[in-house]
Formats: sequence, C-alpha cells, structure tokens
Amino acid sequence: MTLTYTERYAQLTAQIIDNVKRRKNDAHLRFAYNGTPYDLADRSQRIELIRYVTRDYALEHGEVNQRTIDAWEERDCKGERPASLPLDSAMLDRLTDAILDEELTDPNPHKIAQEEYPFMSDRQLDLRRDRETGLKEAEETGTDGRNYRKPTKRLRTRYENWRVDNGAQIRNVERAAQYKRDTAPGPVVTVKSEPFTAAKSVAATWRDRLSLVY
Repeated sequence: MTLTYTERYAQLTAQIIDNVKRRKNDAHLRFAYNGTPYDLADRSQRIELIRYVTRDYALEHGEVNQRTIDAWEERDCKGERPASLPLDSAMLDRLTDAILDEELTDPNPHKIAQEEYPFMSDRQLDLRRDRETGLKEAEETGTDGRNYRKPTKRLRTRYENWRVDNGAQIRNVERAAQYKRDTAPGPVVTVKSEPFTAAKSVAATWRDRLSLVY
C-alpha cells in the first residue's frame, strides 16, 4: 500500500518522537534520515534533523499544490481556482515539542521561578492555571486571611420565598383579627357611679324637707 506524502511524514514524525523518548534509556540510540545518522540526545543534531524534515515536507507540500494549479491551468482555467491545501500544523507542533522535550518533560513545579526561559507542556499549563488565584481575590482578602469584600445579599430560593409569603399571610390574618377586636364598639354600661348615687340621695332629702315647708 502506497502512503501519501502526508501519511509518510506523519509516520516519520511519530518515529522521531518515539526515538526522542527512548534515547533517555538508550544513550547509543541513533536515528537515520536520508542515510545520515543523528544523535537525538544532542539537541543541536535533533534541531538539524527536524529542520531537514520540515524543509522536505514543505517542498513536497508545495509541489502537490503546484500540480493542482498546473492541472487547472491545463484545463484553460475552467471552473473555480483550486484552493491550496494547508500545512499540517499539528504535525509541525509535534516536531517543535520534540525539540523542547527536555523542558516540556521537566516535572519540576518551580521551574518557572528557577529557569530563565521556562517551557511548560499543555498539562503543566492547565495545572498552573487551576492553581492560580484571580486578582479580585487578592484585592478582597486581607493579610489576616479575612475576606473584606462588600457583602452582597443572597437571592432567596423558591422555597424560602414561599415560607416568607406564607408567614406574612398568617401574620396579616392575625393582625386583621386583632384590629377588628380593638375597633369594635363596646357594650353600653348602665351602672351608676358612686358620686351620682350620693347626689341622688341629697336631692331626695332636699325634696322631702322643702315639701314640709311648702
């Protein structure tokens, strides 16, 4: 089965990355490309190898696009001009990671502070972002560890609103009943007071004595 140029270079990239990983356990491992051996443990040789690979890939990629344009021109440019195929950016990124393998595989969590030009893998970068604290948190937290942010009122839940409304309705019924009792007219009291009773007896005495005179 004949491989396309993209499949061939993808396979070559996988082999380079595999050998970069294996050279950590085998110092004598060599990788050959176009008859030339390269020591992948040596970064300079690794860069030289990847430079040749990317150069050859770009040349073949350009030839494929050019053949498509030539075929279109042979048809007297009939139809829409064929679009150029994009480079495999994912494969080029993997080759770049192979150059920076020592930095990307360094598990030291403090390499940002200890290295002059540190590199982080995607996983290390995600982990760093997860551990970071926003500036808003720093603005609102004091040196004593207390949170001094402006308090905000929490929105009630549907259940809490129901409890508040239900309690208000019950209290309103009780207030209405008490108000009705307080404003209702009281019964008419016919009991006479003691001063009125004394005055009545004095009036009766005067009436009796005056009747004797007249």
